[in-house]
Amino acid sequence: MAGETDFFSSLTSRYATARGLFTRVSTFLNKATFKIKRGAPIETVDEIAKRFKTDDYDRLTLKELAENKKGAAFIDEKTQDINRASFHRSAFALNAFTQLFFVDLAAQLSFSLLTLKFAFALANVILALLAHSSVRQSYRALLAGPNALPPKRRFWGMSANPAYNRAVKKSSRSYAQSAWEEKSLFRPAYFINAAVIFLGAQFIIPPDRLIFPFSFIVGKISALFTTLVMAFDVWRGFRAGDAARIAREREVSVYRDLDI
Repeated sequence: MAGETDFFSSLTSRYATARGLFTRVSTFLNKATFKIKRGAPIETVDEIAKRFKTDDYDRLTLKELAENKKGAAFIDEKTQDINRASFHRSAFALNAFTQLFFVDLAAQLSFSLLTLKFAFALANVILALLAHSSVRQSYRALLAGPNALPPKRRFWGMSANPAYNRAVKKSSRSYAQSAWEEKSLFRPAYFINAAVIFLGAQFIIPPDRLIFPFSFIVGKISALFTTLVMAFDVWRGFRAGDAARIAREREVSVYRDLDI
């Protein structure tokens, strides 16, 4: 009887430990790959407040902003920017993991250069940190609200106001930066990752050093994983090109408001 009690106690303890570990991993992945659900402006503000732990004052400010059409459009635009940047962050973190454990380009090209593996992994970590910075930048821009432009003309409409054009040009900088990052940084990085994974895919422990059936299982899982990541990178490369085009269109639309 005591043996059965000890068995069930041990089983319950192991189940609780496994469940706690699964919960922690799920919480970490949820934070690392979060996506703000877009819906009604007020609902979007509530989702933003949950993700970023926004204080009451900022939450109230965002809800007041969501009550008008222009403010709601601004919130939706910044939410898209945050989601896109957070997706980049997760994608490059995944690529860093893949480069570190599933890619050995030096071995495939028959020369020994261990630093090559770490260089690709480190480059992806840097890109993930840059994407994280973009998430925070978009969030700060969201809290700041739409840029308040000064009057187009001064002296009772008789003269143009130079401050207006300067403010319009300043408001376009974030779009120009986003377009550059997507086209000149993220897009090539995805394609380079895909090419490197295609050329150098190999598990950190070569399957031929393992005994059967582990060599077969590891080889198949490794090949499947790297193929999926490679296809994912190609897809994200094309999507980054589309994002760059949209950012450039937004920049051009801002310049249409110049008082020339």
